[in-house]
Amino acid sequence: MISASFILLTNDDGVSAPGMAAIEAAVSRHGLAHAVSAPLHERSGCGHSITLHDPLRVRERGERRFAVTGTPTDAVTLYLDAPLGPRPDLVISGINLGANLARDLTYSGTVCAAIEGFYHGITSIAVSLYLGGAPEVTREQFDRAAALFVERVVPFIEGPFGGRDIYETPRLFNVNIPLDALSREHPDIRWTKLGRRNYGGQIERRTDPRGRPYYWIGGDQHGFADIPGSDCNAIRDGAISVTPLSVSFTDENTLAIIKERP
Repeated sequence: MISASFILLTNDDGVSAPGMAAIEAAVSRHGLAHAVSAPLHERSGCGHSITLHDPLRVRERGERRFAVTGTPTDAVTLYLDAPLGPRPDLVISGINLGANLARDLTYSGTVCAAIEGFYHGITSIAVSLYLGGAPEVTREQFDRAAALFVERVVPFIEGPFGGRDIYETPRLFNVNIPLDALSREHPDIRWTKLGRRNYGGQIERRTDPRGRPYYWIGGDQHGFADIPGSDCNAIRDGAISVTPLSVSFTDENTLAIIKERP
């Protein structure tokens, strides 16, 4: 079971999303103290953006449940810095509808909300549900994913660190749960690195009724690069991927080359 004493739940699908309801129910069922601070509306794909030019409003949706009129990063920052409640020792962001794999991470509000928790010195985990072409996800599937995450995945992450020791030094993780894993009694959980997703047709040009062009950014997934040990390979195999993340942007190799030159 999770060793954290207090958990902050957030997401980018919105405070009323089914993935949020499922993870709330799972932590409540196990008696885990928690609070919720999440966007009022869906903010998928907003990355690590913050709101600078509009006022942020917080709407209480129950005891220690806050809906924020901003981004996932805003929701985490407000909860921790306002502050809106007790300081957590774990931030869980999700459960996101759809995977966050490979370079998706920089676009993902789910992952960036976890990064913000990490920036505040708190161990943080982003968790997403990989659909694998499924047309929809049922509430029962979200509930199963949430139970699996709380009862199996978080203890798997805590294991190498001796339980509570993982919360003494902040760490950051990205988890993807494929739908295939939900039907298995003992789903495979793997430590992974980031892989590479292949996309196509990301920009679609259309014309509005007045003849003016507009564009949709998106595109279909064209599979994964075959990179052994990657998150993409894991979910392709029906395994749950757990990727430790680093947020250092310094290119140490290039810096070392420059420093060696006269």
